[in-house]
Amino acid sequence: MSWQNTLNALDSAKNRSHDITRDGKLIGHTRTLTKQNDMPDQIDNAPVFEPMHEDELEHYLLRGRQQIRHLLQDMIDARALISVHILPGALSFLSTLITLSEDEEWLFLDASPNETLHRRALEAERLLCITQLNKIRIQFRVPNGTEVLVDGHIALAAPIPLEILRLQRRDAFRLVVPISHKLKCLLPESERETDETENHGRTIEVSVIDLSASGLSLELPASKTAPGVGDIIDGCHLKLPGERVNVSLEVRNHGRRILSDGKEVLRLGCSFIALPVHIANQIQRYIYQTEREIRARV
Repeated sequence: MSWQNTLNALDSAKNRSHDITRDGKLIGHTRTLTKQNDMPDQIDNAPVFEPMHEDELEHYLLRGRQQIRHLLQDMIDARALISVHILPGALSFLSTLITLSEDEEWLFLDASPNETLHRRALEAERLLCITQLNKIRIQFRVPNGTEVLVDGHIALAAPIPLEILRLQRRDAFRLVVPISHKLKCLLPESERETDETENHGRTIEVSVIDLSASGLSLELPASKTAPGVGDIIDGCHLKLPGERVNVSLEVRNHGRRILSDGKEVLRLGCSFIALPVHIANQIQRYIYQTEREIRARV
């Protein structure tokens, strides 16, 4: 990494919390709400998270600039412990994300107190950072770090990652959709529901109860006939805020439930079929933004 690029990136950062220095010279400041001395005192028993391969988890990668920076700031605010894996090789150390540069192009990690590990981190091809936030696994890669001082403490500067893996312990985080969102999905009327003489292009609008990057749960009127487990429903339209995406569904389970008001409904649990990456990303953005809204109200 060119140090001149780091200087240029930090040059415009003024009047913020942290001083960034190199070789005893002040080269910039960064913004943050978390200070270096907020790092947890006890880290001996902290978990060391093992890497996962992003190419196997394409649907769970965040690539939106704003979403990535918000997620990094959440890690700073939570003072999340990060396992930094030095690649290639099997060495790792525990760290925390200290702050972001004011232009949000650079992140700053607390350096390892072990001189050998610190030197290897500076010489590495790349660093793999892994943590958990709200029981959700976070993983991202950055180039080898450049040494700087943040408020007099040694830190590693690296460019903000272009993508971050965000994955719950099960196959995908499932969001219970807030009732106020009134999230809907349009399903084509099945031939069992329409007369043969009618236009089979008709659709029915149903409520989305929960949503993940791998599937969703739907609530239908009790009068509808439940499809069979394994049935494929093509031509569905998921109505995300401001956009409508086309999806194909496979029915994984179904059942009838009685709500608290005594109303009977039909619930369908469905998985997405061959979901395009760009649609998976749209769904992930909606889930992430909704989670942030929910946490902000707590």
